Amino acid sequence: MSNSRIPSIAAIQFTNAVILAMASAVLGHFVSASVAVGCLIGGSVVIANFFILAALGRVMLAAASANAGGLAKLSVVALPLKLVSIAALVYLLFAQTGINGLGFGLGVFTQMIAIIIETGRTAIRAAT
Repeated sequence: MSNSRIPSIAAIQFTNAVILAMASAVLGHFVSASVAVGCLIGGSVVIANFFILAALGRVMLAAASANAGGLAKLSVVALPLKLVSIAALVYLLFAQTGINGLGFGLGVFTQMIAIIIETGRTAIRAAT
């Protein structure tokens, strides 16, 4: 299922990883190591979250198309469970490790930047 006007999840994830590495390196050089580590952790959390969300989406679509009632119901419960699990993980990261909040936020923001870049790239490719 490939639509030339929709960016692929793999492209978004790759772009996010590149932006995350560059942002962490720049932050580590110009700001501090703790901000750079926080950025890496924040970016890693959203990359993992996006990967899990994509996998759950594929399972939900497969269950819905196969008319698998029990699996479809279970996959719908999995989304809120994933959300609670990620929120608990982030809480534990902040409570137990004392990671830098600004760095973490910047790391999370790399996902949005990657989505904007890949959407723009895809739109340019589709227009030509």
